[in-house]
Amino acid sequence: MLSQKTRYAIRAMQHLADHHGEGPVQLAAIAEAQKIPAKFLTVILSELTRSGLVDSQRGREGGYWLAIPPLDITYGDLIRHMRGSLALVPCASRYAHEKCKNCLEEGECRTRALMLDVRDRTAQILDGIRLSDPIETVPPFALETA
Repeated sequence: MLSQKTRYAIRAMQHLADHHGEGPVQLAAIAEAQKIPAKFLTVILSELTRSGLVDSQRGREGGYWLAIPPLDITYGDLIRHMRGSLALVPCASRYAHEKCKNCLEEGECRTRALMLDVRDRTAQILDGIRLSDPIETVPPFALETA
């Protein structure tokens, strides 16, 4: 599951992509439009700036903008920058691999084998969707009562 921080980062980056080429976007404008607490957004944008995805300028006319075109940023890249991995379990991570505690040996664990497949399929999907790609909203699911 994505953390709240990662979900906020995605929304902030989508906002910056929507305003790409228009100049700096003020933090307050992003926070208000995306309903992200400003203090938390400051931390997220600082992290994205350090990772090279966002640039910033201080001052009255300052703000934030994408450091590279939205066409060159995939959702897989963004999630990896925020989470470190797309894997659901540490033993299936390609870049942040750790053995699971209280588990079988990796070569004997079918759950790990399943999670490696899930990781690869997830990466294939997320690495194929760019920040520049249009994403339409969908209506909320209607809850069925039994």
